[in-house]
Amino acid sequence: MTTASTGARVKKQVSAGVRREQLVAAALRVMKRDGIAAATTRAICAEAGMPHGAFHYCFRSKQELYAALLSTDINITLESAWPTVAPTADPAGAIRALLRAYWAAVEEDPETQLVLSELVNLALREPELGQLPGWEHQTSLEKVVSYLDRFADEAQLEYTVEARELAEMVLSALGGVVSSWLSHRDSAVALRTLDRFAALFATLTRPRQAG
Repeated sequence: MTTASTGARVKKQVSAGVRREQLVAAALRVMKRDGIAAATTRAICAEAGMPHGAFHYCFRSKQELYAALLSTDINITLESAWPTVAPTADPAGAIRALLRAYWAAVEEDPETQLVLSELVNLALREPELGQLPGWEHQTSLEKVVSYLDRFADEAQLEYTVEARELAEMVLSALGGVVSSWLSHRDSAVALRTLDRFAALFATLTRPRQAG
């Protein structure tokens, strides 16, 4: 078998899931560089090094692509930071460390946050995209609830409010801090706000009762 034919066979074995991820990454690069309006299906495929038809093989519509963008982190996950922050008897300290880990990822790539904000605003104005912001919020909410449940189990504590209510507070705090920071770019202010939120968060916890 020749090298060319081997390369062709390997290329054909790339799954639709992998191609989706590549197209999402390419779309984000185009949007960060040239703006959302420039992210046509043709431009996205060219950025990904794929034929134009690959887009419709992986996505039924641009709406589905936007949904994929809004559900990535882009939606920055705390999963990678979690192993370095073992929950302790100090809930405020543990939450502060997690929020700071989240913040480091935001600060490293502000252009992504701008794209996310612009995507949500676009969806709010476009009737065919109108369901995306609510869907993205619910997806993020469920993710935060799962983190809160995990944190409570590992730290052996319980919350004095419903986890879903606390998750809404977390999303509002993070969203507000990111939005403000994109305007003033004062990281010291952002970190102080997150630290104070961590202290507030700790007041809504208590040691888990045995039995």
